[in-house]
Amino acid sequence: MLAACSTTDTGSSEASGASGRTATPIGKTRQQEYLEAFNAPRGKVRATQTGIRPGYNFVGIAETDITYPLPWEIMTKDGTIVASGMTVPYGLHEGSGEPIHLIIANDLTTRGKGLVLQVKNVGESHPFDVSEDVFRDLKYDMLSYFYHNRAGMPIEAKYAGGEQWSRPAGHENEVLTCFNGIDKAGIKWPGCHYRLDVTGGWYDAGDHGKYVVDSGISVWTLLDAYERGAKGFADGEVNIPEAGNGENDLLDEARYNIDFMMSMQAPDNAHAAVLLGDVGGDLANAKPEVIDVSGMVHHKAGDTSWASFPLMPHMNTKSRALFPPSTAATLHLAAVGAQCARVFRGIDDAYADKCLKASERAYAAAKRVPDAYAHDNFQGTGPYSSNDLRSEFYWAAAELYVTTGEAGYQADVKASQAKLDHWPLSSREEINWHETEGLGIITLARFSPDAEMKAQAIEGLKSTADGYTSQIIHEGYQIPINRGVWPWGSIGTLANRGLLLGTAYDLTGDTRYRNAALDLLDYILGRNPRDISYVSGHGENAVKALHHRFWAGAYYPGYPLPPAGVVSGGPNNTNPSGPVSRTIIEQCHAQTCFVDHNDAYELNGVGINIQAATFWLAAWADDIDRAN
Repeated sequence: MLAACSTTDTGSSEASGASGRTATPIGKTRQQEYLEAFNAPRGKVRATQTGIRPGYNFVGIAETDITYPLPWEIMTKDGTIVASGMTVPYGLHEGSGEPIHLIIANDLTTRGKGLVLQVKNVGESHPFDVSEDVFRDLKYDMLSYFYHNRAGMPIEAKYAGGEQWSRPAGHENEVLTCFNGIDKAGIKWPGCHYRLDVTGGWYDAGDHGKYVVDSGISVWTLLDAYERGAKGFADGEVNIPEAGNGENDLLDEARYNIDFMMSMQAPDNAHAAVLLGDVGGDLANAKPEVIDVSGMVHHKAGDTSWASFPLMPHMNTKSRALFPPSTAATLHLAAVGAQCARVFRGIDDAYADKCLKASERAYAAAKRVPDAYAHDNFQGTGPYSSNDLRSEFYWAAAELYVTTGEAGYQADVKASQAKLDHWPLSSREEINWHETEGLGIITLARFSPDAEMKAQAIEGLKSTADGYTSQIIHEGYQIPINRGVWPWGSIGTLANRGLLLGTAYDLTGDTRYRNAALDLLDYILGRNPRDISYVSGHGENAVKALHHRFWAGAYYPGYPLPPAGVVSGGPNNTNPSGPVSRTIIEQCHAQTCFVDHNDAYELNGVGINIQAATFWLAAWADDIDRAN
């Protein structure tokens, strides 16, 4: 759910509004509730609340206005001191507006549970572990998010972790046709003469929409974890219904949503209305054109008006529709379909053939209709809109070239690369749902059939990774990102930087990249100015009030708290579109603009792309540097 702040490039499932409790004007009581959550107590000594593997660097932060070095100690539950030293005064940390000190323990090797960092005259951190398997449960819990959010099938207690998270199937037997009516810009849409069975897939975020563009990057990330050799996901190692079918469980989970993506592809000789070209801000005067959309992919399937909050999926009776095909969605299927064909070849050849056929149909359709853009013009679903698809064309061509080896796709990779503003990604950019250039670079760096193109891609990855790591010295919390504005879904931004850095480490062995990626994971798990773990159930002070229509129990009686492993969107000071951020925006800094509250969809929302990237990072952190 990474969303930019412009109306031409937004993605959040709920960027356009929410309903239920937050739909009415906020009274003093509600504002006070938000402020109390914002001002929740924060410890002054901060570190990962999960832990590190033995032998890696440990970094802690002490928030204090004392200007001279202070003694620190790391100790076990029984009081044994395993590391000690003096803090390094850093000065003012601009991201939080507070002065801080650094604590660095090189090569912490003493194993144990419940260790704490104590800084004299400041305080004590939340407990953490030092263990080889410190990330094992984390990666499985993060992956389970996707099972919990499956549409079209019942979620059973034996797979969900308890009765409180079980529920009947939502949107079972979902056969939809095109939106027919007037959108919020006043445009009349004529519908279409076909219907698609789009049952299944993952609900995208806190709402019940299913989005192809967010599906694309999310599925790619799971499949990339498989392609890089992620351990611990062989058949039967993950608690999902498909365990025991003879197929890698990571592939089983990805396949559930790949099937949905392929179901969103228009049949041959299909005609539907789309908006062609960049209409700018003049949506009210835009006129849909009915064109041949054969092979194109519908942008999303979801409600035609906002569902109430909270609400279990099977209780959602809102009318639903297919929303217009878009070139972006079409390219996401082209890319993921090609990757799917490559991954499943030799595992399920018939499925690999099906994926490749869908991919090549989609790519041809996108080249035929290169400018059918999605816009922020429908109620009930987020826009995931973009009017610049150069990076998507590059990504799709790269995946098809690597899978097929065909010269035509290789030529398209080169032609698309020449059209990009930057190649490779600059130090100010990262992978996200509407900037997919980095996905293509990673695929080429791993698998390009052309040695020169592969070497170029590896050098491109190294250039971006070097740009990221150069920022650590300028960021008080010692992470490879330095900026004064944090976007919607900032935790996904960090995780995707970690994904690129982790890949660079895989391919080069440069430990600077490894350490920087681990620093990002530490930040997500508690070493941050909010003194909070942005992953539910992992850390003594972890998020509990995520914006999700089912897991709303923190503030809405009768609903459960989230299961372990759910990743929050995180701080956001660029787009205070919701009532919670509008309440706190004048009181927070870039990295403290966050509230753990169910209503905070723009801060504490969940999303499959955020989840997938953070899962990748956790699985990578569990894998690296093992003897086997």
